[in-house]
Amino acid sequence: MRLISYALCAFLFSLHTATAQELKGDEEAAELVRKMLERLGGAEIWSEARTLHLEYSGWNARPAQAVDEHAWRALDKPDQRVTFEGRRSDTTYNMTQNASWLEFSERAPRRFTPEEHAQNLAFWNYDFYTILHNLARGDERITLRFEEPQTVRINGPQNADWGWFEIDGAGQPVRWGASYGDEPLEYLYGPVRRYGNINFPAWGAATDGSWRFEYTVVDVSRDPFPYELTPPPEREE
Repeated sequence: MRLISYALCAFLFSLHTATAQELKGDEEAAELVRKMLERLGGAEIWSEARTLHLEYSGWNARPAQAVDEHAWRALDKPDQRVTFEGRRSDTTYNMTQNASWLEFSERAPRRFTPEEHAQNLAFWNYDFYTILHNLARGDERITLRFEEPQTVRINGPQNADWGWFEIDGAGQPVRWGASYGDEPLEYLYGPVRRYGNINFPAWGAATDGSWRFEYTVVDVSRDPFPYELTPPPEREE
């Protein structure tokens, strides 16, 4: 019976750790990703998560003002509702599979064009939060490439550029970068701290200083996305 128990434990452990191990590409890169996922709470938690709830206090340099974010993001489908509360007004970004749009506290909403929405939809696959889920579940679309000294390059389908991580020896993400269309993004992240059942960087900042923020709530859950989102009508040409 004891031998059976050991065998069962080994089998269950292999199920829990298989996701990150199945990532394609350079082994050095895969090892860094496994280390990062473990540092952030474990591949099992991130692979099984369906929803991410975030809150942070931030500072926007242009125009100079404090901005608080309250975000609900689905990790298994492109549903998002992210509210930015500024000094003068609030803006909410919404997205579903079929549409993305902005809601404003002081004027009518704006629906993104089909071309803009396609870009939003593409970026969702590899934004800083979704890519952690996709790496943890061993997304077969991903191929990893290692660059000295501690950088992991991520390629998507047809060798698409899905961004990169710089990961330190303790598994903490130091920098992350990706492109939103033609716009390059690069962020620096602080040491991780505990948020409930996971670890996450305590703060982040755009490397050009335009956007700085401190996380106050970071929560991943197996629960489904909590909102039913209805886009405004399409704009008439």
